[in-house]
Amino acid sequence: MRRLALAALAALACLAFACVRAPSASAAGPCGLTSTPVVGSAPLRVTFTATCASASYAWAFGDGAVGVGQSVEHTYPAGSFHPTLTTDAGADTAPAVTAISLSLRVPAVARYAQWVTLHASVTPNVPVTLRGRRFVAGKLRVRVLGTSPYVAEALGVRSAPAHTVVIPKLVVRVAGSPVVGSRLRVIATLHPANAGKVVAPHLVDTRTAHLAHVMVRTRPAHGWQAVRGSATVAIVQPNLALGSSGPSVRALEDRLAELHYAIKRDGFFGSEDLEAVYAFQKVERLDRTGTVDAALWARLLRATVPAARYPGDHVEVDKTRQVLFIVRGGKVTLTVATSTGATGNTPLGLWHVYRKVGGFDWVLYYPSYFLRGFAVHGYPDVPPYPASHGCARIPMWIAQTVYAQIGYGSAVYVYA
Repeated sequence: MRRLALAALAALACLAFACVRAPSASAAGPCGLTSTPVVGSAPLRVTFTATCASASYAWAFGDGAVGVGQSVEHTYPAGSFHPTLTTDAGADTAPAVTAISLSLRVPAVARYAQWVTLHASVTPNVPVTLRGRRFVAGKLRVRVLGTSPYVAEALGVRSAPAHTVVIPKLVVRVAGSPVVGSRLRVIATLHPANAGKVVAPHLVDTRTAHLAHVMVRTRPAHGWQAVRGSATVAIVQPNLALGSSGPSVRALEDRLAELHYAIKRDGFFGSEDLEAVYAFQKVERLDRTGTVDAALWARLLRATVPAARYPGDHVEVDKTRQVLFIVRGGKVTLTVATSTGATGNTPLGLWHVYRKVGGFDWVLYYPSYFLRGFAVHGYPDVPPYPASHGCARIPMWIAQTVYAQIGYGSAVYVYA
């Protein structure tokens, strides 16, 4: 009976001992001990408890500090440490203590969708992760897609949240024909849409011809930076003709230049503008009026650079549309109005430049001959229809530019 009672008491003692040890780390040895916690954020306060009877308890905490007593507390700086206990029963090694110092440095400001580098500093040297991705040599590249704080983690220890103010992308454009009296809408788009509210006018003032400046701003959501955007558009008169001048003509010249038409940009609708308008109307297969109206403005807005028929570097003369193309790498770099043979006698085919004259050759200005007496040359009169003796006439003012781009041996394609 006494033996059963002793066994029961031993079981109860063992159960009680296990309950005490459950949340802490322990070490087996001459004298059992517990330490709580063994991993945490520095400075880390750890409680050590010896579980055996002894006349003395001497603790060496592993960082140069010592303590005495069956139960002691010690605060660790950042690092990894190996404490020990010496009792009457001998020396015990306590579980290693890891006190972690973790900090995270992020850019103060970044643009939406920009790639940035985050920097983590950790002591001791343990793995650091952020959202499941591991830092390498203290660095991690991330793409900024929102304003959620960045929090790094190392063995369960989390860094203080780090915030980046994000600059969203604001795109401002106008939709419609920029002519006097038209309806020209302002379209402002914020990326991402939850970055704030766009404050912008709905329409551009088109009551008079002028250079309109559209200003747009945002009221930012939390964590996002306010941004501003703008668009500049020339509101032009719908009708232009030879002798017109002002911002409407400048807008016409700028658009034609964007489409690679030969044009002199001076704000005056002179013969150069007339020939460029002719060239555009020819390419677009429109009536060759040489004037600009609302319909032509709309066509200019949706037009693209003319397409070459052949690859490589060469010259193309389109007899049907009465235009000449300078082509580089299969792309049209310059479109010039031309006038070919009045009787249709400009020869079709692939030819090569064999003779050039830098100046006047009889009445031909800066000619580049490609077959017998047939040449590309400047001439005072370049009507919007075939009128030459067989050559490809081009305006005098652009003749030297074209001449410089047609070297000896250059290919000249003539087609209808």
